[in-house]
Amino acid sequence: MRRVSTIDFVKFIAMFFIVYIHSHSFKEVDFLGINGERIDFFIDTFARFGVPFFFMVAGYLVVNQVERKGGQYFPKYISTLINLYAAWFLFFFMYDLVMLILEKGFTSEPIIEYISTFLTLDIFYYGAGHTQYHLWYLPAAIWAMVIFALFYYFDKIKWLLVLSFLLYVIGLFDQSYSGIYNLSFESRDGTFFGIFYVTLGGTIAKYQPQFIKLSHQWKAWVWGLVFIGFSVLQFLERHITAHELGGSGGNYFISTIFVSLSLFMFILRLPHVGKESTINKVGKNTVGIYVIHTAVMDVTNRLVDYAGISVIRESLLWGLLFTPYLFLVSYLLYISIQRLKPKYI
Repeated sequence: MRRVSTIDFVKFIAMFFIVYIHSHSFKEVDFLGINGERIDFFIDTFARFGVPFFFMVAGYLVVNQVERKGGQYFPKYISTLINLYAAWFLFFFMYDLVMLILEKGFTSEPIIEYISTFLTLDIFYYGAGHTQYHLWYLPAAIWAMVIFALFYYFDKIKWLLVLSFLLYVIGLFDQSYSGIYNLSFESRDGTFFGIFYVTLGGTIAKYQPQFIKLSHQWKAWVWGLVFIGFSVLQFLERHITAHELGGSGGNYFISTIFVSLSLFMFILRLPHVGKESTINKVGKNTVGIYVIHTAVMDVTNRLVDYAGISVIRESLLWGLLFTPYLFLVSYLLYISIQRLKPKYI
């Protein structure tokens, strides 16, 4: 099966918004009456399709590979995720340790306290905190893919789709619906979040002819409007659950399902967007942007604070340029690392 170019095009866009979720570059903007927090709310809410989309892409691409190469591709893909997580876990462990020593000196108490935060089995399931908080996605993807592979081997992914949807709904009560009932555990993980979208993407790949036929029922621009419509519904859902019902802001919602699904229908309807373009080239390397961008952001923020110019975060220019800056520098750094690896590893 030929690569669906539009996936790489949308990955570029989705990763840009994921970087924004972490940068919140508009949040402190105060310029000519601009309400930075309100702008941040809209962008952050719209951006919530990003992580579900990447889970879906993982399920979709892996099933396509399994259909071609056989079930042995599952262990290969899971091994790649494990190696990626291990490598960047160690990178950020050392990065934060160095930052701690630079800040507090080479003293035993803060170093021991820092190391003790990693002495828990949670790092194998939820990931760790500190500057590597974003790496939660990798263990979530690993565990989600392990579960999905088991159901796939026994040809039961339809059952898993139903089961994972029920788990997803339960998980909402740690997220946006926590104002109604607050769960006592974290649900932003592979079981309550990742597995549903991995299964949804895998189901689309497993029954691709049917989904392609469905996507051709409407023009691509109609699917685009459907995506926008469900995005508006996501704004309303977040406003009601967070502001009216007192829930947490939430990482995902019921409407996120339909936002992500309509986006995938658009991709199937128009599969060759951006083929061989620079955007798609970058889109193929979004994993690199993801793993490194929080380090770039942390260094930048430290330098801004050290220089005593933190007031620039209130400028419109910061709101407009900080996220593109993080995106571009992260991409260039990752590509540089990839080119240097053969020389030193």
